[in-house]
Amino acid sequence: MLQRSILRARPHLSQRCSRLPANLPGTRWNPIQTRLSTTNPRPRSSPRPSPQQQPPPPPPSQPRTRPFYTTPFFTIPTAFILGYITYTYTTTPTIPYPINPYSFTPHVITSTTPLSPSSSLITLSPKYHSTPPPSFWSIINSEGLWSVQIKQPQLQIQREYTPLPETLLSINEHGKRDRNLDNKITIFVRAVDGGEVSPYLLSRKPGDVVEVRGPVITYTFKPEGIIQEDGDIRNVVFIAGGTGVSPAIQLTAHLLSQYTNDGMKRRMKILFASRTATEKILPQIQELETLRDGKGGVQVDVEYFYDDKDTFISKPDIEAAVAGLEMGGAGKNGRDVIMVSGPEGFVNHYAGKKGWKDGLETQGVLGGVVGEILKSRKQGGRIEVMKL
Repeated sequence: MLQRSILRARPHLSQRCSRLPANLPGTRWNPIQTRLSTTNPRPRSSPRPSPQQQPPPPPPSQPRTRPFYTTPFFTIPTAFILGYITYTYTTTPTIPYPINPYSFTPHVITSTTPLSPSSSLITLSPKYHSTPPPSFWSIINSEGLWSVQIKQPQLQIQREYTPLPETLLSINEHGKRDRNLDNKITIFVRAVDGGEVSPYLLSRKPGDVVEVRGPVITYTFKPEGIIQEDGDIRNVVFIAGGTGVSPAIQLTAHLLSQYTNDGMKRRMKILFASRTATEKILPQIQELETLRDGKGGVQVDVEYFYDDKDTFISKPDIEAAVAGLEMGGAGKNGRDVIMVSGPEGFVNHYAGKKGWKDGLETQGVLGGVVGEILKSRKQGGRIEVMKL
C-alpha cells in the first residue's frame, strides 16, 4: 500500500524504476511498476543530421502557362456555328413564292392612290420576282380571309393589312377569277392617331422598299367540325369600320368563286362606317355596288355611315340587316355569318371584347350590340359571329 501511494503521488518515480533491470538479483518484480513503465514510455530522440548530410531544397516549380488554343476556344464557336446552320435549314425553309410566312421579303411600292388627306391605296410588287406555282394564289384565296404583315424598320414592329383583289368581276380564259397573277399586293391604308406603321407607309413614295411577310389566315371559310352540307357561307352581314372593309371585299370575291363552283346564290349586306363623306370610294366597293341586282350570283348591298354627317351604325340598322337576309335558318343551304371588322373600340362596341388564351388571341365572349340582338331574337348559336 505504501508503494502504490508513492507512485501515485510521485509519478516520476515510475520512470526511474522503469530503467532498472527487471532481473537484477534481489529485485522484486512489481506489476504496478511494470504497467506504469509501459504506459508512458520516454520517447527516444533520433540523431539530427548534420548540415552536410541534409538534402538540398527542391528547386521552385515553374508557373504553369495556359495554352492559347484551349478546348473552350474551339467548342463554343463551333457549337454556335452548328446551331445557326441547324436553325437556318430547319426552321426557315426556302419557298419559291413571292412572299412567305417565315421571313420578311422586300417589296417595292409601285403606285399610291390618295383617297383622302389621311388614306391611300398602296400597291406593292416583289423586288425579286419569282414564278409561283399556278395554284399559289388560288389556294390562299380559297382557304380563308388572309392578310400580310408589313414592318416598320426603325421601330421593328409590324401590323397586318388585308390585301384587296384588283378586280372582282373579271374572269380569265379558263372561266376562273384568278387574282394577283402578277404577284402584286394592294392594301388600303389610313393614318391612325398614335399609329406607328400607317404613317410610315403613307410617307413612302413609288420606288421605296418595304418588307412584307405572309400570308396570315385570319378566318377559315370552312372551320374544322363544320358539317359538309353547312360548310359554305350563304348569307353575310358585314359591319365594317374604316379599313376594316377590306376583308368584306375579299369575302365577296370568295362568294363569287363559290357561285361559279356550285351555282348557289348568296346574299351580303355591308354596313360601312367611315370618317368623312369626302373620302373617295374604293374602286373595289364601286364594283360591289354593281352586284346589287345579284349579278354573278351574289347580291351585295352597301350602306354608308359617316362620322362628319353624324350617321352611325345603330342597333335598328343591324336588326334590319339580319331580318332582311332571313338569317338563322340557312340549315343545309349554308351558314349565316355576322362579321365585325375595324378598330378595337369599334369591334368591342358591336360584338364584345376579344380574349386571350395561352398567348393567343381568341374570339372571347359574344357581347355588344350584336350579342343583344341575337339574344332578343333567340338566335344565339344559329348565326355565327366573327370578330376580325
